[in-house]
Amino acid sequence: MNACLKKYKALIALLILAGLSACNKPSYPTGKIEESVLKLCKNEYKLDNVQVKVIGSTLGVYIPVEGLVSPDLKFNEKAGKKIEDVAISIHRVTTSTDMPLKFYILTARDTKTVGVEFILTGFIYDVVRVRLYDISRGEYFQRILRDFRFNPAITGEQKARELFDGLNKNSALAESLKSILYPVYIIGKPGSQKIEITDIESKELSERESLLYIKTIEAYEPSPGFEAYTAVFPPGFNNEYLFLIDLSFGNTIKEIVSKYFYSNNEIRQRNLKDTFEQYKDSGIIGIDGFPKKDLDMGWFLSQQISRRIKSIFEEDKKLKNDFKLASSQGEIKDLLFQFKFNIASNNNKAGGHKIIFSRIIKMTGTVLHLYAFEGYEGAEFINSAENEKKVYLSKKDLERFRKNEIKIEGLL
Repeated sequence: MNACLKKYKALIALLILAGLSACNKPSYPTGKIEESVLKLCKNEYKLDNVQVKVIGSTLGVYIPVEGLVSPDLKFNEKAGKKIEDVAISIHRVTTSTDMPLKFYILTARDTKTVGVEFILTGFIYDVVRVRLYDISRGEYFQRILRDFRFNPAITGEQKARELFDGLNKNSALAESLKSILYPVYIIGKPGSQKIEITDIESKELSERESLLYIKTIEAYEPSPGFEAYTAVFPPGFNNEYLFLIDLSFGNTIKEIVSKYFYSNNEIRQRNLKDTFEQYKDSGIIGIDGFPKKDLDMGWFLSQQISRRIKSIFEEDKKLKNDFKLASSQGEIKDLLFQFKFNIASNNNKAGGHKIIFSRIIKMTGTVLHLYAFEGYEGAEFINSAENEKKVYLSKKDLERFRKNEIKIEGLL
């Protein structure tokens, strides 16, 4: 899907051309934001299925799109026009309001191909600056987060529902999993089991993985010799499961854990809810298409810089020839930025590690300086292609490196 992202540059260029209101009085006052976006989308672009929600200082907008991609996962031009129209509406409202909004997230989700979504995330002041020619269009492109992906939580939920539906229909595809779903397929007559999902909670563990916490109601008829189990598991009893979903894994369902299990001649149970809560949710967009929380500048910059690392080594022809980038990830935790990347030097290029770290550190310092961001104490850079080689700079030293007061040789 990465190839499809290139098509969005033309879309973003058109968004820049949408004008700002010159009136001193806000065209879209506080309290009218959701209504204003909906009206613009409906009245000017004939889009009546847009949904809007404000979460703190973040404006979330969701639009379901039929056929966002073709069967071969190519971007649909008509869908792109709808996304463009919604984005223009967002820009018009957020740049002409007195409400202190900072970020917007536009999520377009395919109604045909389950899990496919396009997410556009931006810092509202960047929209103002590019229109005032305070930053260039090229810089503006670098500041926008664009994601075209399969949502692992949505895809995982679909697979889980398909599995239980197959079990209820005695599907041959689900037959091999029956022994895992303790105890209903152990103590019940074959074909008597009926499982109803009552609730699903999900967390994104990574770009490809999700964890599902599933609650069920399970009915069955006991097999001969298992009648005593109805005292513990009466027909219609409640059960729970954890599903680990991995989109890079063959059948996507990588692991299933049941609440109940049999050990040492005893029926025991796991606290699956507690286990589920121990995992961090790295996802930003919920099942409903809206942001899960208010965005903050630290997170936004960590994501922007990690993507700029990719662009440095993918768009510069010389660097692309000399180095191979496999991945780049960024996060901020406890006031520390961490950028972990996998960049290898082709043909053992002399001084390759110096070039890699120097370019990345200089870019990071420049971005943080341009945003005048002070909400961090330092930054750590890790290249997993070189045995987890690390470089750490304090906020002060990162600024000194940006000014060429520190050389890369002194850091490696």
